[in-house]
Amino acid sequence: MIPLGQKEQYQAIFIYMIVIDKDENKVLDEAYNTIINKGFPFYPTDRKWRDDTFNQLYNFKRDTLIDRKNKVIGQSAHGLNLAWSYMEHAWGIKCGKMRTPVEIWNDEEHLKKGINKILTGTFFKQKAAHQITDSDMRSMLRRYTGTQMVSNFRPTAAAALYDVFVDKESPLEGTEAGTVWDPSMGYGGRLLGAICAGVNYIGTDPCIPTYEGLEQILEDYGHSYRSYTLLRQGSETYIPEENSLDFVFTSPPYFGWEAYGDEPEQSSIKFDTSDSWKENFLRKTIENAHKGLKTGKFLALNVANTKQYKTFEEDTVKLAIESGFKHTDTWWLSLSTQQGKQEQGSLDGTTEVKQKQQYMGEFTRPDIAGRKFEPTFIFQK
Repeated sequence: MIPLGQKEQYQAIFIYMIVIDKDENKVLDEAYNTIINKGFPFYPTDRKWRDDTFNQLYNFKRDTLIDRKNKVIGQSAHGLNLAWSYMEHAWGIKCGKMRTPVEIWNDEEHLKKGINKILTGTFFKQKAAHQITDSDMRSMLRRYTGTQMVSNFRPTAAAALYDVFVDKESPLEGTEAGTVWDPSMGYGGRLLGAICAGVNYIGTDPCIPTYEGLEQILEDYGHSYRSYTLLRQGSETYIPEENSLDFVFTSPPYFGWEAYGDEPEQSSIKFDTSDSWKENFLRKTIENAHKGLKTGKFLALNVANTKQYKTFEEDTVKLAIESGFKHTDTWWLSLSTQQGKQEQGSLDGTTEVKQKQQYMGEFTRPDIAGRKFEPTFIFQK
């Protein structure tokens, strides 16, 4: 065999790289076509999967999450996927100027880039085309550069907070239970938590598809011996019966950051400036909570300062005190930090945590190594 000269060696390497590149493109195209033909990777909706997932949530020992010494609620994802399975519309809801997972899915160039990150191992563990699962695709779509999906409250954390603050004799049939109001129901995390904790639940939210998903959750898993009332309206317009509530607990919207829908009842549509929103939505909701709560009972508001609203925590505490509440305590929700390789600018979990931790204001987080926290302010009537 005649040795190749330097020029011929470079030509051979170049031809080899072209062949490899063509092979990689072929693999990527085949993976893309297979994934597209399967359809968007929503969570399963078959009853067996839902029942199995609900049973895991219901039987989870959530008392292990409650750290009374440090006033911390630990994290567990049990039931979160179940809630999302009823909220397919959530994948297309805008967060500020960020892209939605649906927008990435509908953009061939971006979707192929995302799939390629899985194929090449630049996004978590490398996988061959035939190994890519719906779960892999959901993770990628959430974390793709410049993309953010709306958040949901963890059902286990909600149930743990109900356990701490709601007096209930027993979750067994025929016994009395406390009544809670969730002013901004959102995507089912607190409703599922209420079902597991065995409390009576009143919830308000103006978003039509969200409301319909919550109704379906109740139809599938609500207890016949508990009272559930879902109202499609804003919390600023709901006037509870005086002294009828044992606990009010929610995570309110962050003004206009998440565009939940185009219903005219949406708070950021009704009140299109931050000052107007704060006075006519947030203050009014807190005043309604004060009216409905029994004397000595508690309002819990999970909020955090962000780049868009740097004083959300301070404003919330100030409004609650002005509405007649006493700020008696602060509990802390342990936040998740995503594992694996994360691109700069992607907002799901890790980057969102960094954003919320950046604007900590005057409320000092617990000093527990390796963990990040978000406050839930506790107010007593």
